[in-house]
Amino acid sequence: MANHNPVISDQVSLANMIRNHDWATTSLGPMSSWPSQLKCAVDLAIPSGAQIVLFCGDDFTAIYNDAYAPTIGAKHPNALGRPAKENWAELWDDLEPLLLKVRDAGETVVAKDRPFYIERRGVPETVYFDISYSPVSDDHGQVLAVLCIVNETTERVGYEATLERLAAIVSSSEAAILGTDLDMMVTDWNTGAEKLYGFSSEEIVGRSITLLVPDDRVEEEARIIARIKAGERVETHETVRRHRSGRLLDVSLTVSPIYDADGRIVGASKIARDITARKEAERVQELLIGELNHRVKNVLATVAAIARQTFTGAQDIETARTAFDARLQSLARAHDLLTRGSWEAASLRTAVSEALSPYPPEQFDVSGPEVNISPKAVVGLALILHELSTNAAKYGALGVSSGRVTVSWDVSSSDAQLSISWKETGGPQVTPPSRKGFGSRLIEALSSGQLGGYVELNYDVCGVHCIISAPLDSGWSDNDHVQSRLS
Repeated sequence: MANHNPVISDQVSLANMIRNHDWATTSLGPMSSWPSQLKCAVDLAIPSGAQIVLFCGDDFTAIYNDAYAPTIGAKHPNALGRPAKENWAELWDDLEPLLLKVRDAGETVVAKDRPFYIERRGVPETVYFDISYSPVSDDHGQVLAVLCIVNETTERVGYEATLERLAAIVSSSEAAILGTDLDMMVTDWNTGAEKLYGFSSEEIVGRSITLLVPDDRVEEEARIIARIKAGERVETHETVRRHRSGRLLDVSLTVSPIYDADGRIVGASKIARDITARKEAERVQELLIGELNHRVKNVLATVAAIARQTFTGAQDIETARTAFDARLQSLARAHDLLTRGSWEAASLRTAVSEALSPYPPEQFDVSGPEVNISPKAVVGLALILHELSTNAAKYGALGVSSGRVTVSWDVSSSDAQLSISWKETGGPQVTPPSRKGFGSRLIEALSSGQLGGYVELNYDVCGVHCIISAPLDSGWSDNDHVQSRLS
């Protein structure tokens, strides 16, 4: 065997170990008796930078080079010159058939990323190798050894498995994940991005990311790329992007640099989430808070006006308190009705029924088309009907069992004008009041203020007849207060 002296720091080289090994005690016998083909194979293997091990003879005695030694960990150096079964016992059931296939059949075994179970550092591992097992034969074709050239790929296989898992996560993520190069061209596009923006991967990859950017935000994208080139990460922020259909989307966006194997920045990774629904909810909430503010001010102003007029100059405080409580109860019933409908609108028929509920239903004839009215109209109408029914119970048709009240309404198809009629019959003769009381002033104020219309209040001899006309779609406003009209 030639005299090879590879330089190996802090350890004796395999060339010296092989040269000094007592081969006479092995099944191979002294090195001087080795066939020339085996000696030649060992001479080629020892200086090689490739990881090589030879399994020689009937018991597959191991001879390997310096490049191979680290792959077996703590098994080195005891494995040198010993039968393979002694030091590769944990994977012998897997390894032996491969070696026999080469030795007995003369075949070459080649595989990429082949897994092996091994305990090279005292703990079990599954490792991966690219392998090429080939026969070393003598002049008669007898296989002397199995030449194993291997390359451990455990780290690469693990890295690729990690990349595959990450790719699977990215691909299946509900978040829109995409990549661009530094020229703002799309390089990667997951299903989340397809769902969010409407472009398929085939449609968008290779095209400019500015397809997603509104015209007034193109400079924003340029600033993002400038920060990425500088190695910065653009933290999560809210912005606007464009869907394939042209509609605008509210999104939260995070952008990070993409590095190549040499640590150079080659692009940008973007994670976008659709926040359109949340932004719309915030806008709706803002509107609702404003509307609630209007409603509360109207309710408080109405209650204050009712309280002032009820108690001002009252001769009997208990009677006044009873009247005030009844008016608040009417207002509360209207609010209960609106709450059940999320303060959107309410059926006029239901609003009328709720307002008249304190009185015997057999004394009312209620008719009119099915129509919804605004929250403001519900509140105003509830108070108006309360005043009319209270007055009828004291002085009119609801004060006697023979009396009846007809409540009817209609809607003009030409101008969506609502007309509501209250007509009393069968009660005592009506005498017009000598002065306008609080109830009359409240009805007039609510009709013009809350309902945005007008009222005709007639004191016929046969019974009170009240006609209210107002626009059907009347919403809340800051000018709905009835306080000034009642003061």
